[in-house]
Amino acid sequence: MRFLIILVAIVALAWFAAAQIPLGYALRKAPLNDMGVQWTQSEGTVWDGRIMGVYLNGQPVGDVDVALKPMSLVMFKPSLDVQWGGAGGRGAGTVTLLGGDAVRASDVRLQQNVSALESLSTDLRSVGGTFRLSGGDVRIDGDACTQASGALQTDTLSIAAQQFGREFSDVTGALGCENGAFDLTMTGQGPAGDTIAIDANATLQGEATINVVIDTQDRDIQMFLANAGFSREDGTWTYRRDATPGGAGTP
Repeated sequence: MRFLIILVAIVALAWFAAAQIPLGYALRKAPLNDMGVQWTQSEGTVWDGRIMGVYLNGQPVGDVDVALKPMSLVMFKPSLDVQWGGAGGRGAGTVTLLGGDAVRASDVRLQQNVSALESLSTDLRSVGGTFRLSGGDVRIDGDACTQASGALQTDTLSIAAQQFGREFSDVTGALGCENGAFDLTMTGQGPAGDTIAIDANATLQGEATINVVIDTQDRDIQMFLANAGFSREDGTWTYRRDATPGGAGTP
């Protein structure tokens, strides 16, 4: 009984100590700048705080609310419930410190307006639509992605097809890891046999590449693709864009 009382006291003390840690202090200790994360200011504590004006490699994220899950301290794996919104998107998830330099983000879901994605060309952003991730689960060791999963979906292409009285399925795919970088693979298909394949990867340091290949014989869609920055290669239409740390992109 004495041991249990001491254990409860230690846990209670840990909860109290965590509640008093300023969020700004914790942010300065984390290697967020190395991952391309920047913010204007923060308020509150790690128990319940807010990070304002957040950017990820040049992409505006908005404000991020964090709240410590008290029972996670008992398991010696501190976890934070995270929610963010603004700048054309919103999302939520749970971030857990696994020890050392390992971090896991679980139950991640996000919704981002394509028009607010700074890395895309103006023509593609003008189409609109939404990009979604559901059931996201990511593990990061050091500065590399070592495990990732989740369902991806966007309706941008179906919206673009509607402009020409056409139909096209939502583009869907999965999130993964490859050589320490996040890997996104997505595909879609139209009733006339038109297809699209998207392959993109991004590192925590901000380097990213997106490749889009569309196969269509529709002249109206081909004209749209030409105006949107696609080039004709081996009978298909290809779009490629590279991003460097800091958010700069080159088509």
